[in-house]
Amino acid sequence: MGTSGNPSTLNRSPETLKNLITGIHGFAGSHLADLLLSNNEEVFGIARSPADNGNVKHIEDKIQVFPCNIGNRQELKKILATVRPDRIYHLAAVSFIPDAEKEEAAVFDTNLIGTLNLLQAVKELQLNCRVLFVGSAEVYGRVTEVESPIHEDSRLKPVSFYGVSKASADLLAHSYFLRDGLDVVRVRPFNHIGPRQSSRFVCSSFARQIAAIEKGGEPVIKTGNLESYRDFMDVRDTVSAYHSVMNKAHAGEVINVCAGQAVSIQSVLEILLGRSNISIRIERDPQLFRDEEPLRICGDPSLLHQRTGWSPQIMLEQTLSDLLSHWRENL
Repeated sequence: MGTSGNPSTLNRSPETLKNLITGIHGFAGSHLADLLLSNNEEVFGIARSPADNGNVKHIEDKIQVFPCNIGNRQELKKILATVRPDRIYHLAAVSFIPDAEKEEAAVFDTNLIGTLNLLQAVKELQLNCRVLFVGSAEVYGRVTEVESPIHEDSRLKPVSFYGVSKASADLLAHSYFLRDGLDVVRVRPFNHIGPRQSSRFVCSSFARQIAAIEKGGEPVIKTGNLESYRDFMDVRDTVSAYHSVMNKAHAGEVINVCAGQAVSIQSVLEILLGRSNISIRIERDPQLFRDEEPLRICGDPSLLHQRTGWSPQIMLEQTLSDLLSHWRENL
């Protein structure tokens, strides 16, 4: 069974902490593994495909990764029984919204049923661990100017299948705290960007296109809605916030992870273009527009700051520069 809601019960020396990251091969999961290792904590991971390990190649001798589809409850339970982690960071998810719209059954199987399998295994094994459920700001859905910035008490009105699946899993995770006393903390991250992000996402797509143009490609960037505003934060700051929440939040809490500042997609593109010496033309691509896409998203990080004292350290310009460098090196 989980520990009490007092975070002080978790303040053991870092070198004794044993962490399990679901989705460790992913964008945020790999950066989280980097952070935990830098704190001399043990890192274990779960990944759907062992071969898809490019993001963790540089640390593969320092971590142990178990191949597992989190939809397989019995296999997942065996891994938890073997590792018996002190902390579980649950990041595994279908997170690319256009994919979720095409494969609605798969997104719920992973995002909702996978979360159910994980929490039920923790309960049945009576693990004395803290679980961080990583949700999404997509649970808030379409937000008007009057409703911004978004705080944790804002109404959940998701539009996308991804948002609905994350809202469902968010409520499910909280129910395990209320009903079973599991030490579950929830976070709702807003947009996080940086090196290793898939080029299916907008900022990484721009950076990859620029890097490809610099290598001789046609000098054209295809874009969707440049008038949208997002609350962007560096992925390395995001996982640092997760770690702070694990250390200091109370069981049962839900906390937004965001910078608290809305930035236009247009300005992101301009910053990236300013880091290239090539003249590049911009073309709007109707296929890159999402019908349900909200125009402006900005979170309220007050509770995050109040509970943990944490604040972001990496400026947007640095993040975008690092992202462009990543694609220049890895294209």
